[in-house]
Amino acid sequence: MRAWIHDISEGESAFDNEDINKRPHKIVDGEIVVHNNKHGDKYTRQCWDKVGPCVHTYMANLASQNTVHPVDDRVFSIRELLLLLMNIPNNFKWSELSEEELNNLPLGEKQQFLKENEANIRECIDNWKKISKKGQTRLI
Repeated sequence: MRAWIHDISEGESAFDNEDINKRPHKIVDGEIVVHNNKHGDKYTRQCWDKVGPCVHTYMANLASQNTVHPVDDRVFSIRELLLLLMNIPNNFKWSELSEEELNNLPLGEKQQFLKENEANIRECIDNWKKISKKGQTRLI
C-alpha cells in the first residue's frame, strides 16, 4: 500500500494516481483489478491546514478513511491524533517510560505494553477531556 500513497500530495487520493500499479488494487489471476473508490476518502492524504471530516475507529489501516499522514507514508500516530483532535499537549505522559524507550521496544513488547496499559491510557485521555473542559491546563 505504501507505493500507492508515496507520490500523492496533501488532499490527493491514491485513486488519483495515473499509474494503475499505484492505484489501490488486488491481483486476480495475474491481472490488476483496481478497487472501487466508494467513499472518496480512502487512501487520501490529509491536509495540515484543514480539519478532517471524521476519524474512524480503525486508524492503523491505510484503507480506513482519513488516516493517511499529510507528509509521511504512514497513518497518524495515536499521539498525533490526540494533539490534533483533543488538544492534549505534546508533553502529556501516560507512562513512566519515555517516548524513546517505548519506541525502542521490540514489536511484541510494544503490543504487550499496549495490551497492559490500554485501560490506563483511555482513563488518562478521558480525565484530560474532563479537566480541559473545566479550563484547567494540567493533569493533577
